[in-house]
Amino acid sequence: MRGGSASTQKAYSTALAFEEILVQQLTQSLSATSGVAGEGGGAGEGGGEGGSSPGGESDAGSSELSSMLPQALSAGVMSAGGLGMAAQLTRELQGGLSSSIATKAPASTGGTAA
Repeated sequence: MRGGSASTQKAYSTALAFEEILVQQLTQSLSATSGVAGEGGGAGEGGGEGGSSPGGESDAGSSELSSMLPQALSAGVMSAGGLGMAAQLTRELQGGLSSSIATKAPASTGGTAA
């Protein structure tokens, strides 16, 4: 999308921002339901590590890990090029705009001629 017009570049940057928000939401949901850091109430607890140290030190570490994991995963996905949704959305939006303009023009001309 680098060689596109200004409107295409703006559409791509908007689609990229949308994709980044979506990836962040997905990674937060994944972290919350996976049981990592004991938040999901599943596989992450009861393994001997969770809650084994006195004073709740592992709970503080788990909380920090659970907040960092989605951010790190999201940043990794986006730095590797994302999911490819931004480019696809931009193509669809640009194609949709072109085809809707093309279909409206003949339809309105055809409607007045008939």
